[in-house]
Amino acid sequence: MEKVKFGVIGLKGIGQSHINAINQVEEAELTAIADINEALGKSISSRLGVKWYKDYVEMLEKAEIDAVTICTPHHLHHPMALSAVEYGKHILVEKPMAITVDEADEMIRKAEKRNIKLGVVYQFRFNPAFRELKRLIDDMNQIYRVLMEACVFRSQLYYDRDAWRGKWATEGGGALINQTIHYFDLLQWFVGKPIRLYGEIGTLLHNIEVEDIAEATIIFESGAHGIVQVSSIDAPSTVRFEVYGDKGKIIMDNDQIKRYVLEKSLKNHILEGEVWGNPSYKTEEITVDRKGLGHKAVIEDFAKAIIEDREPAVSGENGRVSLEIVNAIILSSFLKKPVRFPIDRVEYRRLFEKLSSKSKD
Repeated sequence: MEKVKFGVIGLKGIGQSHINAINQVEEAELTAIADINEALGKSISSRLGVKWYKDYVEMLEKAEIDAVTICTPHHLHHPMALSAVEYGKHILVEKPMAITVDEADEMIRKAEKRNIKLGVVYQFRFNPAFRELKRLIDDMNQIYRVLMEACVFRSQLYYDRDAWRGKWATEGGGALINQTIHYFDLLQWFVGKPIRLYGEIGTLLHNIEVEDIAEATIIFESGAHGIVQVSSIDAPSTVRFEVYGDKGKIIMDNDQIKRYVLEKSLKNHILEGEVWGNPSYKTEEITVDRKGLGHKAVIEDFAKAIIEDREPAVSGENGRVSLEIVNAIILSSFLKKPVRFPIDRVEYRRLFEKLSSKSKD
């Protein structure tokens, strides 16, 4: 296979980014598109010379494609992915891969059974800034604690313009599952999987069902402790990571990384240091580019994963971790107690169905 033939499901918004990326990747070829919006579908079909389908299932059945990218509202990711599995198509799905972790479980299980590649779009992993931060964190040996602040801004109009946004049944959450799930993916990539957390969510400024602010304390498999806060009510926005380990600490604040390197390990300083003495360290400042190649890098990696018969950079199993963290924070907030990983799928499903039943038409 020299090129992977792609079909794109969902042409509004992020679907345009997928189309542009596919057309920039040597190993990829845009073959078909699907969207219920006839005017939009016909316009793109005419401009790009590809077949448009109003029904994505018809595209799966009739189009000569190897893979699909799913760029639709959150609640459609799971059923569309399962349909793609039935037709033997490889699947690249936008974040979040599903609304609930039990949906993600089913997607992973059925894709594996059919030997289908399942990838999740987390383009931040390809950004030079976050790759450099990952490299520096890996060099720290043991990590003791981490802080993450991912606080952005969304207006009320952002939620009002699309009926599916801001509702439990269709978006599955707010700031956690939409704007800041990218950073939870980075957090677990940097530090490892969590084993326990306590979370709180709230809705302070938006007229929506779901949260616009949340926080959590997290214990990771490595023993590291973490504190995170996210929101969609901050202006100016702030994205900040602080990671403390045996060799010192690293702070990433937007486009700047500051590294503090201890002369000796923290353990040695604690065991051998003077009563009031502070460890000596050197400081390094690094300016980084957070723009990266975006969706082009994701599409290229996924196409190569199919051609080379390997896992994509962010597989379904990788993508499930951040979704489970989001589900866990929501579950913990409503239970008013810590939750352990893996979270109870039945318990979260019951909570989600209860919340969804109150969704406004």
